[in-house]
Amino acid sequence: MLELLQCRGLEQITVRDVAAEAGVGYTTFFRHYAGKEALLDDIAAEEIGRMFELTLPVYDTRASRAACLTLCNYVDEHRGLWAALLTGGAAGAVREELLRRGREASAVRAQDGWLPEGLATILAVSVTIELLTWWLRQAEPLPAADVAEILDRIAISPAERRPGQRSATSA
Repeated sequence: MLELLQCRGLEQITVRDVAAEAGVGYTTFFRHYAGKEALLDDIAAEEIGRMFELTLPVYDTRASRAACLTLCNYVDEHRGLWAALLTGGAAGAVREELLRRGREASAVRAQDGWLPEGLATILAVSVTIELLTWWLRQAEPLPAADVAEILDRIAISPAERRPGQRSATSA
């Protein structure tokens, strides 16, 4: 599926294409997945799970920039996969899984930011997806550390501060 997504959009890919690319029979595919969307959801969930396993322990130390760097390094190390997921028609599935995981994560963490909890999650996920998608499409991409700083400065750190609180970089 990921190989095919690098060449064409999800709507142009058939289950027959996926089965042929994987070297399995058409009916064998359906023993495991209800359709190509279910396969894509599974791939997105697996990748996002890995990303959360790496990122949340760092974020929990209150080191948002380090968590952003961990996330960006992971995406950079798996650039082909993430490019296929975010620019090959799977962005919707990725967004939904990120929102689900983000809501789960925020439900068990103390929220001391100024944004309402649900809104903070939606904004962080939306900015993360848009920034990563932009980054993955660049002919000469920025280093992961630069993208991590952008993500932290425009989405993560501002959501954590109370109104009127100055950021560490503006002090």
